[in-house]
Amino acid sequence: MKRTIIAWGLAFVLVLSTMVSPVASPVSFAEEVKELVENNFHYTIMEGKAGKTARINSYSGPEEKLTVPDTLGGVPVTEILFNGSQNQNKIKEIVLPRSMAASEWLYSSLSYLSKLSSITVAADNPALAAKDGVLFTKDFSVLAVYPKAKTAVSYTEPATVKKSYGFRNNPFLKEITFSSNREYTTTSACGYSSIEKAVIPANVTKISESAFEYCTNLKTIQWGGNEKEIGRRAFFNCTALTDVSLPDSVTKLEADVFLHCKALKTVKLPKGLTFIGNGAFASAVSIKKITIPDSVLYIGYGAFKNCKALISKAPYLKKIAHTYDNGEITYTYRAKAKVTKKGKAKNYAAADITKIKAAKKTINIKKGKKSTLKTNVYIKGKKKGTLDSSILTYKSGKKSVVKVTKKGVIKGIKKGKAIIRVKLRTTGKSYKILVRVK
Repeated sequence: MKRTIIAWGLAFVLVLSTMVSPVASPVSFAEEVKELVENNFHYTIMEGKAGKTARINSYSGPEEKLTVPDTLGGVPVTEILFNGSQNQNKIKEIVLPRSMAASEWLYSSLSYLSKLSSITVAADNPALAAKDGVLFTKDFSVLAVYPKAKTAVSYTEPATVKKSYGFRNNPFLKEITFSSNREYTTTSACGYSSIEKAVIPANVTKISESAFEYCTNLKTIQWGGNEKEIGRRAFFNCTALTDVSLPDSVTKLEADVFLHCKALKTVKLPKGLTFIGNGAFASAVSIKKITIPDSVLYIGYGAFKNCKALISKAPYLKKIAHTYDNGEITYTYRAKAKVTKKGKAKNYAAADITKIKAAKKTINIKKGKKSTLKTNVYIKGKKKGTLDSSILTYKSGKKSVVKVTKKGVIKGIKKGKAIIRVKLRTTGKSYKILVRVK
Protein backbone atom coordinates (compact mmCIF):
# COMPACT_ATOMS: atom_id res chain seq x y z
CA MET A 1 0.00 0.00 0.00
CA LYS A 2 2.81 2.39 0.94
CA ARG A 3 4.58 1.73 -2.38
CA THR A 4 1.33 2.41 -4.28
CA ILE A 5 0.90 5.80 -2.57
CA ILE A 6 4.53 6.77 -3.26
CA ALA A 7 4.19 5.75 -6.94
CA TRP A 8 0.96 7.74 -7.29
CA GLY A 9 2.63 10.77 -5.69
CA LEU A 10 5.59 10.62 -8.07
CA ALA A 11 3.23 10.37 -11.04
CA PHE A 12 1.32 13.45 -9.79
CA VAL A 13 4.54 15.45 -9.44
CA LEU A 14 5.57 14.50 -12.98
CA VAL A 15 2.20 15.59 -14.38
CA LEU A 16 2.31 18.86 -12.44
CA SER A 17 5.85 19.64 -13.58
CA THR A 18 4.76 19.10 -17.17
CA MET A 19 1.90 21.55 -16.71
CA VAL A 20 4.06 24.38 -15.37
CA SER A 21 7.21 23.85 -17.45
CA PRO A 22 8.11 26.38 -20.21
CA VAL A 23 6.82 25.85 -23.71
CA ALA A 24 9.10 23.50 -25.61
CA SER A 25 11.45 24.89 -28.23
CA PRO A 26 9.91 25.26 -31.69
CA VAL A 27 13.13 23.87 -33.19
CA SER A 28 12.82 20.36 -31.77
CA PHE A 29 10.83 18.24 -29.39
CA ALA A 30 13.70 17.68 -27.04
CA GLU A 31 14.49 16.38 -23.60
CA GLU A 32 16.46 18.88 -21.48
CA VAL A 33 19.47 18.04 -19.29
CA LYS A 34 21.37 20.16 -16.75
CA GLU A 35 22.76 23.61 -17.65
CA LEU A 36 26.45 23.77 -18.61
CA VAL A 37 28.90 26.71 -18.84
CA GLU A 38 31.58 27.31 -21.47
CA ASN A 39 33.36 30.64 -22.12
CA ASN A 40 30.66 32.45 -20.11
CA PHE A 41 27.87 30.92 -22.22
CA HIS A 42 25.31 29.14 -20.07
CA TYR A 43 23.68 26.48 -22.22
CA THR A 44 21.62 23.32 -22.32
CA ILE A 45 22.18 20.35 -24.60
CA MET A 46 18.98 19.21 -26.23
CA GLU A 47 18.46 15.81 -27.79
CA GLY A 48 15.63 15.46 -30.27
CA LYS A 49 14.75 14.10 -33.67
CA ALA A 50 17.50 16.14 -35.33
CA GLY A 51 20.13 14.86 -32.89
CA LYS A 52 21.95 16.86 -30.22
CA THR A 53 21.88 20.67 -30.31
CA ALA A 54 22.80 23.43 -27.85
CA ARG A 55 20.55 26.22 -26.63
CA ILE A 56 22.16 29.29 -25.05
CA ASN A 57 20.21 30.38 -21.98
CA SER A 58 22.36 33.35 -20.92
CA TYR A 59 25.73 35.03 -21.22
CA SER A 60 27.71 36.22 -18.18
CA GLY A 61 30.87 37.58 -19.82
CA PRO A 62 32.09 41.17 -20.38
CA GLU A 63 31.90 41.32 -24.20
CA GLU A 64 29.93 44.16 -25.79
CA LYS A 65 30.46 42.67 -29.25
CA LEU A 66 29.40 39.08 -28.77
CA THR A 67 30.31 36.39 -31.27
CA VAL A 68 28.15 33.33 -30.72
CA PRO A 69 30.12 30.10 -31.28
CA ASP A 70 29.08 27.47 -33.81
CA THR A 71 29.32 24.75 -31.16
CA LEU A 72 29.15 24.36 -27.40
CA GLY A 73 29.92 21.05 -25.74
CA GLY A 74 30.77 19.71 -29.15
CA VAL A 75 27.27 20.14 -30.60
CA PRO A 76 25.89 22.88 -32.89
CA VAL A 77 24.32 25.99 -31.33
CA THR A 78 20.86 26.41 -32.83
CA GLU A 79 18.94 28.50 -30.28
CA ILE A 80 19.23 31.50 -27.96
CA LEU A 81 16.89 32.06 -25.06
CA PHE A 82 18.27 35.08 -23.20
CA ASN A 83 16.60 35.90 -19.90
CA GLY A 84 17.35 39.64 -19.76
CA SER A 85 20.16 39.57 -17.20
CA GLN A 86 22.38 42.58 -16.53
CA ASN A 87 25.36 41.12 -18.40
CA GLN A 88 23.30 40.46 -21.50
CA ASN A 89 22.14 44.07 -21.54
CA LYS A 90 25.75 45.15 -22.10
CA ILE A 91 25.69 43.57 -25.56
CA LYS A 92 25.82 46.18 -28.35
CA GLU A 93 26.61 43.93 -31.30
CA ILE A 94 25.99 40.24 -31.87
CA VAL A 95 27.35 37.88 -34.51
CA LEU A 96 25.26 34.77 -35.15
CA PRO A 97 26.95 31.57 -36.39
CA ARG A 98 26.18 29.31 -39.33
CA SER A 99 24.40 26.85 -37.03
CA MET A 100 21.80 29.33 -35.66
CA ALA A 101 18.24 28.48 -36.65
CA ALA A 102 15.41 30.91 -37.41
CA SER A 103 12.80 30.93 -34.63
CA GLU A 104 10.50 33.30 -32.77
CA TRP A 105 12.42 32.42 -29.60
CA LEU A 106 15.58 33.88 -31.16
CA TYR A 107 13.76 36.99 -32.39
CA SER A 108 12.22 37.59 -28.97
CA SER A 109 15.54 37.10 -27.16
CA LEU A 110 17.41 39.61 -29.32
CA SER A 111 14.57 42.11 -29.08
CA TYR A 112 15.01 42.21 -25.30
CA LEU A 113 18.62 43.47 -25.52
CA SER A 114 18.30 47.16 -24.64
CA LYS A 115 21.74 48.23 -26.00
CA LEU A 116 21.81 46.06 -29.11
CA SER A 117 22.41 48.23 -32.20
CA SER A 118 23.65 45.77 -34.80
CA ILE A 119 23.22 42.11 -35.79
CA THR A 120 25.55 40.19 -38.10
CA VAL A 121 25.05 36.68 -39.47
CA ALA A 122 27.59 34.23 -40.89
CA ALA A 123 27.37 34.32 -44.67
CA ASP A 124 26.87 30.56 -44.92
CA ASN A 125 23.95 30.44 -42.46
CA PRO A 126 21.15 28.70 -44.42
CA ALA A 127 18.25 30.23 -42.44
CA LEU A 128 19.20 33.81 -41.49
CA ALA A 129 20.76 36.93 -43.01
CA ALA A 130 21.44 40.51 -41.92
CA LYS A 131 21.48 43.85 -43.70
CA ASP A 132 22.47 47.19 -42.18
CA GLY A 133 22.44 45.57 -38.75
CA VAL A 134 18.86 44.28 -39.08
CA LEU A 135 18.06 40.55 -38.87
CA PHE A 136 16.05 38.84 -41.63
CA THR A 137 15.27 35.33 -42.74
CA LYS A 138 17.61 34.15 -45.49
CA ASP A 139 15.26 35.12 -48.33
CA PHE A 140 14.57 38.53 -46.73
CA SER A 141 10.84 37.77 -46.64
CA VAL A 142 10.69 38.25 -42.86
CA LEU A 143 12.07 41.23 -40.96
CA ALA A 144 12.89 39.35 -37.75
CA VAL A 145 14.63 41.86 -35.46
CA TYR A 146 15.16 45.60 -35.73
CA PRO A 147 17.64 46.26 -32.88
CA LYS A 148 16.27 48.28 -30.01
CA ALA A 149 19.31 50.62 -29.91
CA LYS A 150 19.80 51.11 -33.68
CA THR A 151 20.15 54.88 -34.02
CA ALA A 152 18.76 55.54 -37.52
CA VAL A 153 15.94 58.12 -37.49
CA SER A 154 14.18 56.69 -40.57
CA TYR A 155 13.87 53.25 -42.07
CA THR A 156 12.24 51.72 -45.14
CA GLU A 157 11.46 48.02 -45.07
CA PRO A 158 12.89 46.18 -48.11
CA ALA A 159 10.36 45.36 -50.82
CA THR A 160 11.09 41.65 -50.28
CA VAL A 161 9.52 41.71 -46.80
CA LYS A 162 6.17 39.90 -46.50
CA LYS A 163 6.05 39.82 -42.69
CA SER A 164 7.62 42.11 -40.13
CA TYR A 165 8.09 41.80 -36.38
CA GLY A 166 8.41 45.54 -36.16
CA PHE A 167 10.13 48.34 -34.31
CA ARG A 168 8.81 48.13 -30.79
CA ASN A 169 10.73 50.04 -28.08
CA ASN A 170 13.19 51.75 -30.43
CA PRO A 171 13.74 55.31 -29.09
CA PHE A 172 15.50 56.69 -32.19
CA LEU A 173 13.22 56.01 -35.17
CA LYS A 174 11.08 58.98 -36.22
CA GLU A 175 9.75 57.77 -39.57
CA ILE A 176 9.00 54.29 -40.91
CA THR A 177 7.96 53.23 -44.42
CA PHE A 178 6.51 49.75 -44.64
CA SER A 179 7.26 47.13 -47.30
CA SER A 180 5.81 47.56 -50.77
CA ASN A 181 5.65 43.80 -51.35
CA ARG A 182 2.33 42.76 -52.89
CA GLU A 183 1.99 39.93 -50.36
CA TYR A 184 2.62 42.23 -47.39
CA THR A 185 -0.79 42.54 -45.79
CA THR A 186 0.01 43.84 -42.33
CA THR A 187 1.98 46.63 -40.75
CA SER A 188 4.42 46.06 -37.92
CA ALA A 189 4.36 46.45 -34.17
CA CYS A 190 5.59 49.96 -33.41
CA GLY A 191 4.52 50.46 -29.81
CA TYR A 192 6.71 52.28 -27.28
CA SER A 193 8.86 53.65 -30.11
CA SER A 194 9.55 57.29 -31.02
CA ILE A 195 7.97 56.98 -34.47
CA GLU A 196 6.21 60.23 -35.44
CA LYS A 197 5.33 59.41 -39.04
CA ALA A 198 4.19 56.16 -40.66
CA VAL A 199 4.15 55.76 -44.45
CA ILE A 200 1.88 52.94 -45.61
CA PRO A 201 2.37 51.81 -49.24
CA ALA A 202 -0.51 51.15 -51.63
CA ASN A 203 -0.13 47.36 -51.30
CA VAL A 204 -1.29 47.29 -47.67
CA THR A 205 -4.95 46.28 -47.32
CA LYS A 206 -5.16 45.79 -43.56
CA ILE A 207 -3.58 47.50 -40.55
CA SER A 208 -3.00 44.61 -38.16
CA GLU A 209 -4.14 44.27 -34.57
CA SER A 210 -2.16 46.48 -32.14
CA ALA A 211 0.11 47.67 -34.97
CA PHE A 212 0.65 51.13 -33.42
CA GLU A 213 -0.60 50.39 -29.91
CA TYR A 214 1.13 52.72 -27.39
CA CYS A 215 2.93 54.52 -30.22
CA THR A 216 2.59 57.69 -28.17
CA ASN A 217 4.66 59.90 -30.50
CA LEU A 218 2.79 59.09 -33.71
CA LYS A 219 1.49 62.30 -35.28
CA THR A 220 1.18 61.62 -39.02
CA ILE A 221 -0.20 58.66 -40.98
CA GLN A 222 0.39 58.68 -44.72
CA TRP A 223 -2.19 56.19 -45.96
CA GLY A 224 -1.64 54.00 -48.99
CA GLY A 225 -5.24 54.39 -50.09
CA ASN A 226 -6.14 50.69 -50.31
CA GLU A 227 -6.59 49.85 -46.62
CA LYS A 228 -9.91 48.03 -46.14
CA GLU A 229 -9.75 47.12 -42.48
CA ILE A 230 -8.18 48.70 -39.40
CA GLY A 231 -7.50 45.96 -36.84
CA ARG A 232 -8.41 45.86 -33.16
CA ARG A 233 -6.47 48.34 -30.98
CA ALA A 234 -4.42 49.37 -34.03
CA PHE A 235 -3.97 52.94 -32.72
CA PHE A 236 -4.79 52.32 -29.06
CA ASN A 237 -3.36 55.04 -26.81
CA CYS A 238 -1.69 56.97 -29.65
CA THR A 239 -1.88 60.11 -27.56
CA ALA A 240 -0.10 62.43 -30.05
CA LEU A 241 -2.60 61.87 -32.88
CA THR A 242 -4.72 64.98 -33.43
CA ASP A 243 -6.24 64.50 -36.91
CA VAL A 244 -7.24 61.35 -38.77
CA SER A 245 -8.66 61.24 -42.29
CA LEU A 246 -9.30 57.61 -43.16
CA PRO A 247 -8.98 56.66 -46.85
CA ASP A 248 -12.15 55.96 -48.84
CA SER A 249 -11.17 52.30 -49.12
CA VAL A 250 -11.76 51.57 -45.41
CA THR A 251 -14.95 49.60 -44.70
CA LYS A 252 -14.30 48.25 -41.21
CA LEU A 253 -12.97 49.64 -37.92
CA GLU A 254 -12.46 46.90 -35.36
CA ALA A 255 -12.92 47.26 -31.59
CA ASP A 256 -10.91 49.87 -29.65
CA VAL A 257 -9.14 51.15 -32.79
CA PHE A 258 -8.67 54.71 -31.44
CA LEU A 259 -9.39 54.00 -27.77
CA HIS A 260 -7.74 56.56 -25.43
CA CYS A 261 -6.47 58.77 -28.28
CA LYS A 262 -7.01 61.75 -26.02
CA ALA A 263 -5.60 64.42 -28.37
CA LEU A 264 -7.69 63.33 -31.35
CA LYS A 265 -9.80 66.33 -32.42
CA THR A 266 -10.97 65.70 -35.96
CA VAL A 267 -11.90 62.41 -37.62
CA LYS A 268 -13.06 61.99 -41.21
CA LEU A 269 -14.85 58.69 -41.76
CA PRO A 270 -14.99 57.31 -45.34
CA LYS A 271 -18.26 57.12 -47.25
CA GLY A 272 -18.00 53.36 -47.70
CA LEU A 273 -17.50 52.54 -44.01
CA THR A 274 -19.93 49.83 -42.84
CA PHE A 275 -18.68 48.68 -39.42
CA ILE A 276 -17.53 50.57 -36.30
CA GLY A 277 -16.48 48.18 -33.54
CA ASN A 278 -17.02 48.27 -29.78
CA GLY A 279 -15.18 51.14 -28.08
CA ALA A 280 -13.67 52.29 -31.39
CA PHE A 281 -13.37 55.95 -30.30
CA ALA A 282 -14.01 55.54 -26.58
CA SER A 283 -12.30 58.13 -24.36
CA ALA A 284 -11.10 60.13 -27.38
CA VAL A 285 -12.30 63.07 -25.31
CA SER A 286 -11.08 65.87 -27.60
CA ILE A 287 -13.32 64.95 -30.55
CA LYS A 288 -15.86 67.73 -31.01
CA LYS A 289 -17.94 66.30 -33.83
CA ILE A 290 -17.98 63.20 -35.96
CA THR A 291 -20.39 62.43 -38.80
CA ILE A 292 -21.42 58.84 -39.40
CA PRO A 293 -21.63 58.05 -43.14
CA ASP A 294 -24.95 56.65 -44.31
CA SER A 295 -23.13 53.48 -45.40
CA VAL A 296 -22.57 52.43 -41.75
CA LEU A 297 -24.57 49.33 -40.80
CA TYR A 298 -23.26 48.65 -37.31
CA ILE A 299 -21.89 50.74 -34.43
CA GLY A 300 -20.67 48.66 -31.49
CA TYR A 301 -21.49 49.38 -27.85
CA GLY A 302 -19.47 52.12 -26.25
CA ALA A 303 -18.01 53.11 -29.63
CA PHE A 304 -18.07 56.78 -28.55
CA LYS A 305 -18.10 56.31 -24.78
CA ASN A 306 -16.83 59.36 -22.86
CA CYS A 307 -16.67 61.39 -26.07
CA LYS A 308 -18.25 64.81 -26.23
CA ALA A 309 -18.83 64.22 -29.93
CA LEU A 310 -22.07 65.17 -31.59
CA ILE A 311 -22.93 62.15 -33.68
CA SER A 312 -25.31 62.13 -36.64
CA LYS A 313 -26.70 58.64 -37.18
CA ALA A 314 -28.00 57.00 -40.35
CA PRO A 315 -31.81 56.61 -40.24
CA TYR A 316 -31.78 52.86 -40.72
CA LEU A 317 -29.69 52.15 -37.58
CA LYS A 318 -31.67 50.77 -34.66
CA LYS A 319 -30.56 51.96 -31.22
CA ILE A 320 -30.13 49.17 -28.66
CA ALA A 321 -29.39 50.04 -25.02
CA HIS A 322 -27.06 47.99 -22.80
CA THR A 323 -27.16 48.38 -19.02
CA TYR A 324 -24.26 47.19 -16.88
CA ASP A 325 -24.12 46.14 -13.21
CA ASN A 326 -23.01 49.62 -12.17
CA GLY A 327 -26.05 51.19 -13.85
CA GLU A 328 -24.06 52.52 -16.80
CA ILE A 329 -25.91 52.57 -20.11
CA THR A 330 -24.24 52.37 -23.51
CA TYR A 331 -25.58 51.58 -26.97
CA THR A 332 -25.12 49.61 -30.14
CA TYR A 333 -26.63 50.60 -33.47
CA ARG A 334 -27.58 47.83 -35.88
CA ALA A 335 -29.05 48.04 -39.38
CA LYS A 336 -32.83 47.67 -39.50
CA ALA A 337 -35.23 47.19 -42.38
CA LYS A 338 -38.42 49.27 -42.39
CA VAL A 339 -41.11 47.35 -44.25
CA THR A 340 -44.54 48.76 -45.21
CA LYS A 341 -47.52 46.48 -45.82
CA LYS A 342 -51.10 47.68 -46.25
CA GLY A 343 -50.13 51.11 -44.95
CA LYS A 344 -48.54 49.80 -41.75
CA ALA A 345 -44.78 49.96 -41.11
CA LYS A 346 -42.76 47.39 -39.18
CA ASN A 347 -39.02 47.05 -38.48
CA TYR A 348 -37.09 43.84 -39.10
CA ALA A 349 -33.44 42.95 -38.55
CA ALA A 350 -31.64 43.78 -41.79
CA ALA A 351 -29.69 40.52 -41.48
CA ASP A 352 -32.95 38.61 -42.03
CA ILE A 353 -33.46 39.96 -45.57
CA THR A 354 -33.04 37.09 -48.03
CA LYS A 355 -34.14 38.74 -51.28
CA ILE A 356 -35.22 42.04 -52.82
CA LYS A 357 -37.17 42.49 -56.08
CA ALA A 358 -38.59 45.33 -58.13
CA ALA A 359 -42.29 45.93 -57.57
CA LYS A 360 -42.50 46.59 -61.34
CA LYS A 361 -40.25 45.11 -64.00
CA THR A 362 -40.29 48.27 -66.12
CA ILE A 363 -41.35 51.87 -65.56
CA ASN A 364 -42.50 54.36 -68.18
CA ILE A 365 -42.29 58.08 -67.39
CA LYS A 366 -42.45 61.28 -69.37
CA LYS A 367 -39.59 63.70 -69.81
CA GLY A 368 -39.40 66.06 -66.82
CA LYS A 369 -41.67 63.86 -64.69
CA LYS A 370 -40.79 61.98 -61.49
CA SER A 371 -41.66 58.59 -60.03
CA THR A 372 -40.63 56.61 -56.96
CA LEU A 373 -39.16 53.12 -57.25
CA LYS A 374 -40.71 50.47 -55.00
CA THR A 375 -38.84 47.41 -53.75
CA ASN A 376 -40.43 44.18 -52.56
CA VAL A 377 -38.62 42.54 -49.67
CA TYR A 378 -38.44 38.93 -48.47
CA ILE A 379 -37.71 38.31 -44.77
CA LYS A 380 -36.41 34.80 -44.09
CA GLY A 381 -37.78 33.71 -47.45
CA LYS A 382 -41.28 35.16 -47.06
CA LYS A 383 -42.53 38.24 -48.88
CA LYS A 384 -43.38 40.92 -46.32
CA GLY A 385 -44.08 44.14 -48.23
CA THR A 386 -42.12 47.07 -49.66
CA LEU A 387 -38.75 48.12 -48.26
CA ASP A 388 -37.92 51.63 -47.11
CA SER A 389 -35.32 53.35 -49.31
CA SER A 390 -32.94 54.23 -46.45
CA ILE A 391 -31.22 50.83 -46.53
CA LEU A 392 -30.95 50.79 -50.33
CA THR A 393 -28.63 52.45 -52.82
CA TYR A 394 -29.59 53.50 -56.35
CA LYS A 395 -27.49 54.00 -59.46
CA SER A 396 -28.53 55.05 -62.95
CA GLY A 397 -26.80 53.47 -65.93
CA LYS A 398 -27.51 56.61 -68.03
CA LYS A 399 -27.72 59.77 -65.99
CA SER A 400 -28.28 61.76 -69.18
CA VAL A 401 -31.59 59.88 -69.62
CA VAL A 402 -32.72 59.15 -66.04
CA LYS A 403 -31.50 60.55 -62.73
CA VAL A 404 -32.20 58.84 -59.41
CA THR A 405 -31.96 60.22 -55.86
CA LYS A 406 -30.74 58.37 -52.75
CA LYS A 407 -34.41 57.89 -51.83
CA GLY A 408 -35.24 56.12 -55.08
CA VAL A 409 -36.97 59.01 -56.84
CA ILE A 410 -36.35 58.89 -60.59
CA LYS A 411 -36.67 61.78 -63.05
CA GLY A 412 -36.84 61.59 -66.84
CA ILE A 413 -34.22 63.86 -68.40
CA LYS A 414 -34.60 63.04 -72.11
CA LYS A 415 -36.18 60.38 -74.29
CA GLY A 416 -34.50 57.02 -74.14
CA LYS A 417 -33.87 53.99 -71.93
CA ALA A 418 -31.80 53.54 -68.77
CA ILE A 419 -31.13 50.69 -66.36
CA ILE A 420 -31.40 51.53 -62.66
CA ARG A 421 -29.54 49.25 -60.25
CA VAL A 422 -30.95 48.97 -56.72
CA LYS A 423 -28.68 47.45 -54.09
CA LEU A 424 -29.09 46.45 -50.45
CA ARG A 425 -26.44 48.13 -48.28
CA THR A 426 -26.02 45.21 -45.89
CA THR A 427 -25.28 42.32 -48.22
CA GLY A 428 -25.03 43.81 -51.69
CA LYS A 429 -28.09 41.92 -52.97
CA SER A 430 -29.43 43.83 -55.95
CA TYR A 431 -31.81 43.97 -58.86
CA LYS A 432 -32.09 45.98 -62.10
CA ILE A 433 -35.10 47.80 -63.50
CA LEU A 434 -35.64 49.26 -66.96
CA VAL A 435 -36.90 52.85 -67.16
CA ARG A 436 -38.27 54.27 -70.44
CA VAL A 437 -38.52 58.02 -70.90
CA LYS A 438 -41.08 59.11 -73.49
